[in-house]
Amino acid sequence: MGRMMRSTLSPAFTSSKMKLMVPFMMDVGDQMMLNLKNTIKESGSEYLEVDVKDLTTRFACDVIATCAFGLKVDSRSERNNQFYTQGLIASTFKFKQLLLFFVASAFPWLVARLNFKLFAEESQNFFRDIVISTMSERERHNIHRPDVIHLLMEAKKGKLTHDEKVQDTDVGFATVEESTFGKKDVSDRTWSDDDLIAQAVLFFIAGFETVSSTMTLLLFELALNPEVQEKLAAEIRGMEAKTKGKLDLNS
Repeated sequence: MGRMMRSTLSPAFTSSKMKLMVPFMMDVGDQMMLNLKNTIKESGSEYLEVDVKDLTTRFACDVIATCAFGLKVDSRSERNNQFYTQGLIASTFKFKQLLLFFVASAFPWLVARLNFKLFAEESQNFFRDIVISTMSERERHNIHRPDVIHLLMEAKKGKLTHDEKVQDTDVGFATVEESTFGKKDVSDRTWSDDDLIAQAVLFFIAGFETVSSTMTLLLFELALNPEVQEKLAAEIRGMEAKTKGKLDLNS
C-alpha cells in the first residue's frame, strides 16, 4: 500500500511540478522582507536584532502554508496565528511521540490494531478541516491553483501524470526521483481523503524543521564569514539590478 502511494504521488513532487510553486515562495520572501523593513523603519534604527531560528521557522511555515495548503499566512506579523501554532505542535515530537513513531515503523500492524495516535487530536482536526474544506471549495468553484492540494486532488482523480522527460536543468531540483513502479497505470487506484490529508501533513512536517534549520545554519555561516556575506550581497544586488528587482528561479 505504501509503495503504491509513493509511486502514485511521486509525480506531485518532481521538478516540473515544484517549479510552479516558486512564485508562491517568492511572494512569502517579499512579504517577510517588507515586514522587516517596516519594523526597522518604525524602530528608528538602522538595524534590527532578531531571533534567526524563529525568523526562519516562520518563513518555512508561511512557504508551506501557501505551497501545500493554499493559505496566505504572515507569521512574522501575526505571531500567534493558528496555522503556525498548530504546525509547531504537530512538528514537535516529545518522548511519547518518538516512541510511538519507532513502534509504528517497526510494527505498523500493531498501530492499526490498537489505534495509536501520533499527533494531538486538536492538530489532526485542524489540518483535516483545512484540507477537506480547501478541496471542497476548489471542486465547487472549479478553482485551479498549482500547489500541493491541487496535485493531491489530481492524484485522487487519477489524472496525475509522470513526466516523460527530465531536462538537464531540472536535475537536482525535484524533491523525489520518480519510481518506475506504477508508471504504466496509476488511474485505477483509489485514495481516500485520509490518504491525501496524511500526505499534506507529511509535507509540512518534513519541511518545517529541515528548511528552517538549514536556513539558520546558512545565516550563521554567513555571519562567521563576513567576506562571503559581502560577496553574496553584491551578487544579489547585481541580479536585482539586472532583473529590475524581479528575482525568479532562473536568477
